[in-house]
Amino acid sequence: MSLPRSSPSAQGVDAAGIHAFVDAVERDDLGLHSLMVVRHGHVVAEGWWRPYAASRVHLAYSLSKTVTATAVAFLVQEGRLSLDDRVLDHFPELDRSTVADGWDDVRVRHCLSMTVGHEEDAWGRVFDRMSGGGFGKGDDWVPRVFATAPTQPPGTVFAYNQVATYLLAVIVRRLAGVGLGEMLRPRLLEPLGLPDIPWHRDPLGRELGFTGSHLTTEAIASIAQLYLARGRWEGRQLLPEAWVEEATRAFGPLSEDPEADEDWRRGYGYSFWMQRFGYRGDGAFGQFLVVLPEHATVVAITAEQSRMQATLDCLWAHVVPAIEAGGSAAADRELEQRLAALEIPALSGDALGPDHAELNRSDASDLAADYTAVSVTRDGPEHVLGLRRGGEWVRMPVGRGRWREGVMVAGGATLPVVASGGWVNEDTFRAEVIAIETPHRFRVEARLRGGDADLTWRMVPLTGYDPLWLATRWSPA
Repeated sequence: MSLPRSSPSAQGVDAAGIHAFVDAVERDDLGLHSLMVVRHGHVVAEGWWRPYAASRVHLAYSLSKTVTATAVAFLVQEGRLSLDDRVLDHFPELDRSTVADGWDDVRVRHCLSMTVGHEEDAWGRVFDRMSGGGFGKGDDWVPRVFATAPTQPPGTVFAYNQVATYLLAVIVRRLAGVGLGEMLRPRLLEPLGLPDIPWHRDPLGRELGFTGSHLTTEAIASIAQLYLARGRWEGRQLLPEAWVEEATRAFGPLSEDPEADEDWRRGYGYSFWMQRFGYRGDGAFGQFLVVLPEHATVVAITAEQSRMQATLDCLWAHVVPAIEAGGSAAADRELEQRLAALEIPALSGDALGPDHAELNRSDASDLAADYTAVSVTRDGPEHVLGLRRGGEWVRMPVGRGRWREGVMVAGGATLPVVASGGWVNEDTFRAEVIAIETPHRFRVEARLRGGDADLTWRMVPLTGYDPLWLATRWSPA
């Protein structure tokens, strides 16, 4: 643990408001996996929906941009990088004839603020991760980025754009001589008492930067606290106060997306969104690093959801009014009990079912097409689930009424999972598999009578349809 603990009331927070927030997000099915509220530098509320846990990392998606921007801040502080550097100057090996017009005046600050000059996210022109194609060994994506022309002068248009942060991550790696994680270890992770950060990487082994970091909930809260304290940590000025001030105010034009929710239309700093209260970093499916300077409070959230604005609305409705509202010891105890009981219910089944069954993939499935069949094998009172992927079986234990830990191993990837399920009747087996270091889970429903099985995502990951593409642990296949 890197942050001290306290009761809500001791820090002037009414625990009833946080309690109401938890009730609201569960009632609205917002799919939270963890919550941490920190006031005056003290954790006043923390909870994980089991089987998620404090010790587990969680794929942060675009919250990774905030981590990458922080790495940029350290290099700027050390005089090794300037916000006014031309991005192209950091890639002298590029054949300039292959670089599209419009890149000459793009600066580091334009990448930080998403004002490169693209009018839409250019990442889809670099790589289609959903298809899984083009992920060849030794394939360098940087030339593809520079082959995609900005359509407006830099600094004149905002577009949320993955390639901007990807370039920053590559630049950091070049200047530091090591990867993002290793570069941040002595500068950020060790001072804050945080574990190393697993990342998703490109074919050359470089951290993606714009996504792919895996953070504990406390790591998210600690980074938020560092920014709340204007770069200061335990008496040390880790980040320049001037950087924090500049990074956390709107830079450039506002988003013109007519479909953007309210808290996505208030401007963007250096990988921070402005919002009704304070500012935040965030990632797809509900990963939040929320900083509330006027309330001396930060909030960290992980989740799997499609309605991120609804989570912020619940924060504004319940948590913000609870700050400086006093509270009581009784409310503190009730909140502590509520948070201790959080869980994602495990699946079960009381029917016996056969000792072993194999079933073909159904047309209703949306896992990658490589997954062609399912097997279910009795293992004492529980089961082993098998998924045939190409020419090999991927197997994992399934708890009955409880989550059992296992791994999916194939193609050089190892993905930690937990699974629960059972035969719900003599014909139907149901299981749920959570990729426990990510927001995502999928369900298996196998039917003896039809001889087939559905393999369906709750929400399809941005990494694509194959669960193994979520892995950070890879070895030669």
